[in-house]
Amino acid sequence: MEIKPLQSEEEYLQCLQIAKDLREWFNEGGIKAIERDLKSEATFIAHENEVIGFIILKPINDRALEILWMAVKREHQGKGIGSSLLSFVEEWARGKGFEVLLVKTSGDLNYKPYDRTRRFYEKGGFVRIALIDPYPEWGEEALIYVKCLK
Repeated sequence: MEIKPLQSEEEYLQCLQIAKDLREWFNEGGIKAIERDLKSEATFIAHENEVIGFIILKPINDRALEILWMAVKREHQGKGIGSSLLSFVEEWARGKGFEVLLVKTSGDLNYKPYDRTRRFYEKGGFVRIALIDPYPEWGEEALIYVKCLK
């Protein structure tokens, strides 16, 4: 498996299809945001003859970097692809001078698909710091996790 920057329209479409195939994690609003962010933000893909995962990043400021979106093709989940993407991004971010990684996940603790997501980030060294309500129009809360890179 290779991790590299998103470069082609074909890779873009493959990333979008991964998200569309994971509807328990990405609703219609999320898909539209992923479409936009794939084109405008730093994106890295896990590639193995095709795109099998992606991660989209956005600087918050010169010291903090947010993971906007991350997904791994369903049949490749549980095989270390997400962990490899996360490790790659941590090294890349350190090299760019970032000191903190931030990620938001669903704050609905009763929604079971996100139990795996929260455990994934916690296992990766992220610490839950706050529950916020960034999407009042959708009635969704988000949990914020951070990881220091120093």
